[in-house]
Amino acid sequence: MRTFQLRRYELDPELAEEFAAWVVDKIIPLREQLGYTVHWRYLDRTNSQFLWLVSLDATEQEFEAKDAAWMASAERAEAVQSMPKALLKANVSFVENI
Repeated sequence: MRTFQLRRYELDPELAEEFAAWVVDKIIPLREQLGYTVHWRYLDRTNSQFLWLVSLDATEQEFEAKDAAWMASAERAEAVQSMPKALLKANVSFVENI
């Protein structure tokens, strides 16, 4: 079973492009090494949002457990040290194709 998660980040408009580049260069490669698949990523400059769709061959519960391990990982902690201070709000939810 493949589970999909939509991640929408509301950003400081002045740092949106820098934040998007950081996600693409630092976070996505780490996620992919852990088995996540990133299907697409978009920067909405008009609304200062970065959106991306990620999936994992897992149930929602397994996805949440893997995400919890990722959030607590040394790799993520190291990457976050260089994160631009752009993130105002993260909206994260599981989604399904209909």
